Amino acid sequence: MSQIDADFLLKDLESSEVEKQVLAVEQAGEIVNYIAIKTVEAFRKSQHRFLIAERLYRLGSVVVPPLEKVLQESDNSETSILAAVILLRFGSKVGVSCLLDAVAKDEEYSSLAASSLAAAEVKEAIAPMINRLKSCDLKNVDLAIGLLGALEDLQSEIPSDLRDRLIAEDTPWQIRTYAKRFGSNQENFEKAIALF
Repeated sequence: MSQIDADFLLKDLESSEVEKQVLAVEQAGEIVNYIAIKTVEAFRKSQHRFLIAERLYRLGSVVVPPLEKVLQESDNSETSILAAVILLRFGSKVGVSCLLDAVAKDEEYSSLAASSLAAAEVKEAIAPMINRLKSCDLKNVDLAIGLLGALEDLQSEIPSDLRDRLIAEDTPWQIRTYAKRFGSNQENFEKAIALF
């Protein structure tokens, strides 16, 4: 991309001549696309991907095509997961399978993946979340709470055997307290069904 005279471009955008305005808008679009591509490339190469990813959303949907390309080409799980989170926020479901896999296996971004899937109302995430709760180390309170929060956002119930595991006396109190909310919902659901 060649150097752009910003003052000249802004002057043309404010022009009363339609030809100048149209060309200026087209140039501005090219600039925005170029900046989006370069910013996504910086995200891909950065050692601080999470911090860059948090800010990529500010560029708008123009980052979707370059992020989809990064997702397809990346062999770095952190890059893929963060790209998939941003894409899902823009409504692109290209990275859903990556996020489902992160819920099931990732150690660092499971909760972020779960909350992103829940925010997008991806119901197919419920089973991997429940399975992860059944197998995870309950000393990892943040993971368990993150998964429970996502399940609650998806308005999901949890199986009684999982609830029993999560409210056991040797389970950290934070998890026990949160898991009991599901019991109340399930009991209310069962009572409501019994009325019919």
